[in-house]
Amino acid sequence: MTSDIIISKARPEDSIHVADMSNALHVELDYDNPPHTTESIHKMMFGPKALIKSLIAWNGGRAVGQTIFQPFYNPDYSKIGLWMTELYVAPDMRSEKIGNKLMKALGKLAIEEGYISMWWSVLHRNEAACRFYERLGARNSGALQYEIDGNELKDLAR
Repeated sequence: MTSDIIISKARPEDSIHVADMSNALHVELDYDNPPHTTESIHKMMFGPKALIKSLIAWNGGRAVGQTIFQPFYNPDYSKIGLWMTELYVAPDMRSEKIGNKLMKALGKLAIEEGYISMWWSVLHRNEAACRFYERLGARNSGALQYEIDGNELKDLAR
């Protein structure tokens, strides 16, 4: 089934899917009142002060996963890094390695666009996510955020 998965950059018409998956993640993590609307996501991704981008995993016509990211200043290198703000896979698709495919696609994009590293954070209680990221070669920075760069980032991008 994973051979049917296609990863693409989000387009304006995908804002509804990005909002829906972001809200699903918030609900899953026990947050009340998920904040995302199609309009708020569209503004953040495609408005005059666009800040975020997204890669979406598609299974046929269904959006089954996403990553949301943005550039940030990496003071360790005095260069621009990529900050992943969200990684989400629909619960019924989690055995299909979609998270891995999204991370590989994001790693490839980071290399192609000249980002020096990838950073993200994860809730400490989300032990499954911590194990997933560590299997990719990421390390805990001590601040409950993860970073991948150098050979590990290149390996991820392959």
